[in-house]
Amino acid sequence: MRTLRARAAVALTCICVLLLAACGEETTPGDGPTPPPSPSTSVEPAPPPSLEPTPGPSTDAPSPPSGELPPEVDGAMADLAEHLGVAVTAVTVVSYEDVTWPDGALGCPEPGMSYTQALVPGTRLVLEADGVEYAYHGGRDAELVRCDNPRPPVPELPVEDS
Repeated sequence: MRTLRARAAVALTCICVLLLAACGEETTPGDGPTPPPSPSTSVEPAPPPSLEPTPGPSTDAPSPPSGELPPEVDGAMADLAEHLGVAVTAVTVVSYEDVTWPDGALGCPEPGMSYTQALVPGTRLVLEADGVEYAYHGGRDAELVRCDNPRPPVPELPVEDS
């Protein structure tokens, strides 16, 4: 029950953050309403706001990221290139997302080690080289580490309508 409440709290927090980010609009004093365009004016719709990767995994396969990635991704790409003995340009990003790990192992447990048994916010990076995918896992503020036997993150809870 406690885990369900914690997951629900994480999901609710993420939804609130995304809603606030999507609804926020900067205005300056003296700005009035924008007049409608004249019929001869061509108006293009504004591009959607740039959002950070959504927390938790999706049920679909993750899509390649868009926008700017954190510097840790460059480090992981360099690590994989060195590990495989290939050029960094041979390594591509398949997906990068915020997830919740089931424990302190961050989805990459090692035999003989013990880990905190609490939900841990983190990130999952999937890289590809020569047609093979490689997983890199990390905590929210931790370096991404190659994971040879990756475990999945906590599934995203469905949001129920009240």
